[in-house]
Amino acid sequence: MLVNSKLTIYHKGLDEETRLETWTRFNYDNVWFFGGKGAGIRKGYQDANDVEIRIWYELNDNLDINNFAIGDIIVQDALDFNIEEQNDLSNYLIYNITSINNNDFGYNQHVHIGGK
Repeated sequence: MLVNSKLTIYHKGLDEETRLETWTRFNYDNVWFFGGKGAGIRKGYQDANDVEIRIWYELNDNLDINNFAIGDIIVQDALDFNIEEQNDLSNYLIYNITSINNNDFGYNQHVHIGGK
């Protein structure tokens, strides 16, 4: 298991009473984070900003596949504050989840996330 980073996910929800969006923060200490912003010669401009993330079940006791959805916000770091809107993260490099795979079988069980 490769581990090189910490991660914060802001999971978007909806307050049924006020009809406003809500953001729930989840922190993971042991993740593999690959990719980032910028142009890549091999990947081309279209895929240059892609990130791949693996969060290991064995290393993250609080890991639950239901804490992720397409469009949720990814921040490569352990942030300790909640947000009310995406603009609250304007001082951070953020990505949005574009794919989620639950690899909960075999060895090295993990959630595999793609982002842009």
